[in-house]
Amino acid sequence: MSGELVVKVSWGPRPESSEVLAARWLETLGRLAELSAPAPVDWRWDTEGGKGDPVPSDTDEFAGVVEAGAPEEDADILGRQAAVVGTWPDGGYAYLRAKGGGSDAYTPFTATLQLFPGAEAPAGAAPPLAGRLPEVLIALAESWEADTGLSYDRPLFNAVRAAFGLRNSQPRCGWATYLSANRAALVPGDLPGSRHPTAGGGLVLDSGRSTEAVEAAQRALAEAGALEPLPVAAPRPAW
Repeated sequence: MSGELVVKVSWGPRPESSEVLAARWLETLGRLAELSAPAPVDWRWDTEGGKGDPVPSDTDEFAGVVEAGAPEEDADILGRQAAVVGTWPDGGYAYLRAKGGGSDAYTPFTATLQLFPGAEAPAGAAPPLAGRLPEVLIALAESWEADTGLSYDRPLFNAVRAAFGLRNSQPRCGWATYLSANRAALVPGDLPGSRHPTAGGGLVLDSGRSTEAVEAAQRALAEAGALEPLPVAAPRPAW
């Protein structure tokens, strides 16, 4: 795998304060730092002018930035968001964006990590954490108590979307796929791939690195009902 890699988790409406969102953010960054060790990661705010100040480790200070970034009166409905950029010693870098805390059933609440090799890296070089995508997905899923999630690159995402006629927002499989507890309970026992239980009864499935294997997992999980969209009529954070 080379070029941009993406790890993304999604969930439904779940009103939360800026302090709770800040705690989730800091848990996410801490776990990504653990997965990156011994290489350090320099996390800074992502600003219009590029990398900003270092991300604080204090929850209240982080919450203040989250709160200031959503001054609108409807922030409790549409949620609050923040974005950071991380840099590794070899020049690899990542963008992490998350939006949560809202009550609106039609607003996507997500945390998305984009991983890139360094600008001076040789052709075909892998981005940071490329060999640990299931663990990265677990970290995001548990930190944000997500409903679904996956890891992918753009060719895989487009292939699955085209093969199954999916809208961008619909739950789907990636190389690694996260399912919350009620979805995990529907996973067929004979589905190929390694399984990694997560907190709260969820599951990360590692289908391997072939498009064919991912499409087979998509077909099996869709038929089992494990990839149904969240019901808008009965909004909740997880299926």
